[in-house]
Formats: sequence, structure tokens, C-alpha cells
Amino acid sequence: MKSVAIISEYNPFHNGHAYQAELAREQTGADVVIAIMSGQFTQRGEPAIVNKFIRAEMALSACDLIVELPQFYALSYANDFASGGIQAAKLLRADALSFGAEEPDIDKLTAAVDLLTEPSAVDRGKSYAMMMGEEQRDYFSPNNILAMQYMKAARQINPGLQLVPVQRIDSSYHDTEINGRIASATAIRRAALQHEDVTRTVPSWTGRLLLSEQLLQWEQFFEILKYRLLTSSTDELRAIYMMTEGLENLLKKHIVEAATFSDFMSRIKTKRYTYTRLQRLLCYVLLNIKTSERYPEVSAVRVLAMNDKGRRYLKTLPGEHYYTMTNKKNAPLFHLEIKATRLHNLISGSGMTDFNTPVIYRS
Repeated sequence: MKSVAIISEYNPFHNGHAYQAELAREQTGADVVIAIMSGQFTQRGEPAIVNKFIRAEMALSACDLIVELPQFYALSYANDFASGGIQAAKLLRADALSFGAEEPDIDKLTAAVDLLTEPSAVDRGKSYAMMMGEEQRDYFSPNNILAMQYMKAARQINPGLQLVPVQRIDSSYHDTEINGRIASATAIRRAALQHEDVTRTVPSWTGRLLLSEQLLQWEQFFEILKYRLLTSSTDELRAIYMMTEGLENLLKKHIVEAATFSDFMSRIKTKRYTYTRLQRLLCYVLLNIKTSERYPEVSAVRVLAMNDKGRRYLKTLPGEHYYTMTNKKNAPLFHLEIKATRLHNLISGSGMTDFNTPVIYRS
């Protein structure tokens, strides 16, 4: 069975995601579409709007097999996010990888990746845009960086992987408001959290699940974050992954008087650090991810959901590379995922854990 993988967040799964999955199947002739999906905390440094089990169920609208991207990589910068996804795709023996790009000219993207991997350019401290000539500079737009990181990681980890860039449908990918049937995940989350109707932008099953589930955002985690920052010493905070340049002092200084998460962010935001950089750091604080834990090997993945095709495909893979249930024996492989689920559940009130939730199956 031929397979195509998509590294995704599906936060939540929407019409644009369904389009990509259908196109990936068509372009590659794949029998199986595999989604390698972020878990409870996402690459933007945010809690997922609903838990990973519910989002995996949403993805069955168009995908055949949904596995979890290990939490460390799901919450990492573009290069590490891409590396974790490519490692998982290799374990799952995916034949191809489908990914979005602004202008998916594979030759120009390849040329850009060549410059990304050029030591002299990096050593000189050049920005992505500075590495390119004027005619190719657009390829270093933020929306192409992740695409190039996938390509770079594939060269290093899985050079036989077929790479299939997909054109972004239209400018709605960037929008923060819903203007049609295709909308960005950001716009859909914002509307759903404000109890607005998002049904035209998502498959019907996604719409029903969004209406029935507790929806989460950073503000709901603020009291836990405040407790962690107030009760941790500067030395303890300094040990947190990516806690650099005295950021622990900045956090401890401003957490005392901050009343809400947005208030706290406004106090610590500087020109030097983006909101996403700071939000990731605060997720590392919440989850107590330390520098000593960086770059865990992706040796197995947790299967979250599948249909008949996905189940048949799993049977062709070595069993040691995936698990359909977490138990005491394999729990050490997924300790960070387990911790993230417990924290997410603490706020959502969900009873779905890594130990009691079997693979979601739809025939």
C-alpha cells in the first residue's frame, strides 16, 4: 500500500485541511493518507483548542491513519518541528510527504534549501531573506520556511521520501476573520471561542465536535503558570529549555502584578522576542521541559485514530514502531505526552487519558 504523510496540527481540522488531504492522495496515487498530528500543545506555543483524541477523530473526515507527533517536537521551532515529523514519517514508512507552500516551485524551494544548509551563509549570521537574491527572496517568507525545513530534514533523515508541495488555496490562509468556506485555523479558533458559527468552514463532524467540547485557550492556564513562576527559583527556571539571556528574571519580575495571561504577555513582550517565542517558553515552563530533555529520539509513535485502510496499513509495519495504547511498559516512551494530556485535562475536565482512550476507529 502506498502512503502519503501530512505533518499537521489540525487545530481544528477544517475544509482547507480536507482539501490538502484529498489533493495529496490524488497527486501521489496513495492508498493511505497518514496525518502526523500535534498533541495537546502546538507549535505556536498554545494549548490545543480541544484535546488530541477529539482532533484525531475530526481528521478521519479525510485521513486514514492519525498518529501523534511527539510533544517535544510539536512544541518546537520550525527546524525541530520538521525533524520530528520526518522521523515519524520514516518510522511509518511513508512513501511521500505533502506540505503547504506559498508558491510551491520545487526547484526554487530546493535552491533555497541549498542556501539554508550552506555553512558560510549561516556562519555570517545572514537572515533567510539575505541569503537569497532579489528574484528568490519571496521564498523565504514565513510560510515557506517550514516547507523548506521539511525538505532539509528529509535530506538528512529520509532522502528517499517523495516531496509534494501543495499550493495554498488563497489568501484566507492568513486571515484572522472568517470570510468564506476556506478560513485559517486561527480565524476558526477565534470565532469558535466567541461562540460564533463556524460550520461553513469545517467538515460537519468537526462542527458537531466543536459545539460539544470544552474549548481551551491560554487564559485558562494562567493561574497554573503563575503558580509555577512564583514558586520556582531562578535557578530552577534557568534549567528550563530555551530559558536564555536572563529571561527567568524577566518572567519573575512581571508575573507578580500580572492579572491575566494577555496582561502578562504585554509586560514581557519586547522587540527581541516574538509572542510565539515567549509562548513556547511558557509552555516549557508549564510542562517543566528542561534543557537536559532536548532532542529525544523518535523511536515509536502513538496511534490516535484510523479507519479500515489505516488498520490494514498498520499491519504492514514493524510493531515496535507504533503503539495503539499506552500502558506501564511503554509509558516511558510517551512520558511528555502523558504529562501534557494530564495538564490539558486539568483545565478541560476531560476524562480521556493516554491510558484509558483506545484508538478511535471508524470503518
